[in-house]
Amino acid sequence: MKKIFISLLSVLLLQTVCFAKDILQFDFPNDGWHKVSSPDNVASKKCYVPYNQSAESYTEMLVFQEKVIKNIDLSALAILDRQLGKDKNNYMDISPEYVKRDFDDSMVAFCSKIKNTCVIERAFKGNSGIVLVSYINKAPHYSQNMFGQWTNILFQTKVYEPKTGEKVPNNLIELD
Repeated sequence: MKKIFISLLSVLLLQTVCFAKDILQFDFPNDGWHKVSSPDNVASKKCYVPYNQSAESYTEMLVFQEKVIKNIDLSALAILDRQLGKDKNNYMDISPEYVKRDFDDSMVAFCSKIKNTCVIERAFKGNSGIVLVSYINKAPHYSQNMFGQWTNILFQTKVYEPKTGEKVPNNLIELD
């Protein structure tokens, strides 16, 4: 009986470790970005908007989410392609352009003139799944400067790997 209990406990512990989520390290481009609830009420999405904006009324939003993959062979590129399929339902007039097209780290940008919105999305391999980071701008100036600046900012997002004795940085985002 004791061996069965210990075996069951070890299986539960192993499952808990397997479902641990990643922690991201991300430097916001300026002060004032704050966490808000997801506009579509998805609890696993971590959403941030600039100072004086809210989830209901925002011009810019950053969204961080981790997609747990059951099929270990599913790449970040495949997850990003699936997301683009969903995006094409919301923004009928988009023509996505890949900034980077790699199996483990891909980025795409697109604008919808009908909805006056531009989006940059990056998918990359985390330790526990595929991390999807999105920048949404609902009042774009359609300038290349915006795309250049935000693609660089999103490319700097990385999975936090704690080091022994290192002070824990304050720019961490814990994914669910």
